[in-house]
Amino acid sequence: MLLSRRLILICLCPLILSWFAKDLPASEQAWLNNSVTFTITPQWSLKLSQELRTLDITYADPYLHNLQTGIVYHLPKNFYLAALYKREHVDLGGDIVFDEDRITLEGGWKIGLAKDLSFDIRVKTEFRSFNVEDSNHTRFRLRLRLKYDTTLAGLKFKPFVATESFGKTNVYTVQKGRFYLGSIFPLSQHAELVVNYIWLNARDIDDIHIINTGFALKF
Repeated sequence: MLLSRRLILICLCPLILSWFAKDLPASEQAWLNNSVTFTITPQWSLKLSQELRTLDITYADPYLHNLQTGIVYHLPKNFYLAALYKREHVDLGGDIVFDEDRITLEGGWKIGLAKDLSFDIRVKTEFRSFNVEDSNHTRFRLRLRLKYDTTLAGLKFKPFVATESFGKTNVYTVQKGRFYLGSIFPLSQHAELVVNYIWLNARDIDDIHIINTGFALKF
């Protein structure tokens, strides 16, 4: 019965979020993000991830996919550092087709604010190299997130809200931002499902409303 309730709640979340996004005056997308993390030692871990983005909220018409791998070093007092490499391909049709190699240096920190409530910060510096002339640049990202561990009718989940700002060296200002609202659903000791809504607001494109889902595996 507990498993059935959990599956029903998880299945309802994308439907609720998609209903909220479909009436907003902007384009809609669906993203799929899956990751797996392998613990090597208490300090070191290996992370692999895969992302797919589509131009339709039903996951039709894919236009972007990437693969990423890297190492994470866990420091005392809930700090961590990571070095990651990503290979990405984008095809929007016509002349908008390109590949990217990305080196990311990442750091983060987490702290408990109250019972079951936590705050974390993530900082990224991304060195982006494209096969398109004069497109190479460095991008900076800052994400702030609040997460709450709770249980409802015997179902454990972790709702969160976050905001992220983006800047890059060829713009020299805050170029875009993201607002996140969603939840993490623990499925087992080693697996979680993430379901969330993303509002992307940028200077050079119209707003985009995104349904993002994916599995996070940890071993």
